[in-house]
Amino acid sequence: MSATSHLTAAGEFRHHWRALTAATIGVATGVAVLPFYTNGLVIPSLQAEFGWSRSELSSVQLIGSLVTIVTAPLAGVLVDRLGVRVPAVFSLAAMGVAYFVLATSGPAFGWYLLGFVLMYVLAAASTAVSFTRTINERFDRARGLALGIALCGAGLVAFLIPLVLGPVLAQEWRTGYRILGVLGLISATAVLLLMPRGRPATVTRGPRPKIGHLLRGKLFARLTIAFLALSVAVGGMTVHLVPLLRDAGASAGAAARTASIIGIALIVGRVAVGLLVDRFFAPRIAAAVLVFAAAAFVALALAGSALAPVAAIGIGLALGAEVDVIGYLTSRYYGLAHYSRMFGVFYAVFTLGLGASPLLMAWLRAATGSYLAALLVSAGLLAGASALLLTAPRFPTTAKENVRHALTEPTAP
Repeated sequence: MSATSHLTAAGEFRHHWRALTAATIGVATGVAVLPFYTNGLVIPSLQAEFGWSRSELSSVQLIGSLVTIVTAPLAGVLVDRLGVRVPAVFSLAAMGVAYFVLATSGPAFGWYLLGFVLMYVLAAASTAVSFTRTINERFDRARGLALGIALCGAGLVAFLIPLVLGPVLAQEWRTGYRILGVLGLISATAVLLLMPRGRPATVTRGPRPKIGHLLRGKLFARLTIAFLALSVAVGGMTVHLVPLLRDAGASAGAAARTASIIGIALIVGRVAVGLLVDRFFAPRIAAAVLVFAAAAFVALALAGSALAPVAAIGIGLALGAEVDVIGYLTSRYYGLAHYSRMFGVFYAVFTLGLGASPLLMAWLRAATGSYLAALLVSAGLLAGASALLLTAPRFPTTAKENVRHALTEPTAP
């Protein structure tokens, strides 16, 4: 339980607004967000200047995802031992410096790629693995809403970066990288000033089971399968929705407008799901969102582009619910003793699914000649994930019960 569980929901926001602000800034400008939403913007100018292929430049994000899969659990170990403030500030500053170094890149693509690899390694503690711990340590009654707010920062950056920095990155990529470097350093300074030192004293009390025991528990297997199925089902649609709609006869403008609905639904989904999980049993809320997304996929498969906006809403809601639900469930089921390590493992699994999903969807389309099979498989995966969450056990109420819960898995409420 949070160290401030005696506070009301409003009281938690009044007492811990600094930590929430620091977490929101950190998530929005961390290594999981800035490169993801800017790498595509520099592709034309890098191609024009150096002659690098689109496949080479696209590999940067894939390599980054693979590095994240390895480093997320390790960052969790570091944050569990040292707290959030020092690792997060170091990671954000390292990312800022890395962008200044990348701005000096020459025609050798290998050195450019190496710069990004080092960025992803050194900035590993600037992801939700770190910042969701800050929220979970200080919020209890309003935990879901606080997580939703913090993670909405990524959606805001996804909306603003193309508008504000897009033209600069497309025409003067070196200048754009230097601006991103400054942004990283400003974010590191803001987190340094706003993030509370240390952690609440009660966070470290209670039994501390070995992490290996938790990873062998039935509950871990259930949640891992659910999160992997969700990410494989939804991740590919963020890439393939526009090509799917173009195949169905939609114009480029109409397809792009439909895809933009995902971003809006993502932000709305994070806040709405956050509010709901503070009032109702979180696995059931998540299951309901996934059922809606599955139904939207089936509708898109059967009715075509006429129901594409509904599918876009379903994708956005599912993506909006994912990381905050993962963080919320990790804190409620496992407590905070090993929170960042457990969340790091779940985050790595989720990242694996997101990275593999576009390739799997492309393979299914190539094998069958259309997106129909991919849509139906995705709907089935979402339904399976929903069923796993719908039958999830009740939350433990004490630290000792946390341990038993993780190892045995009681009956559902």
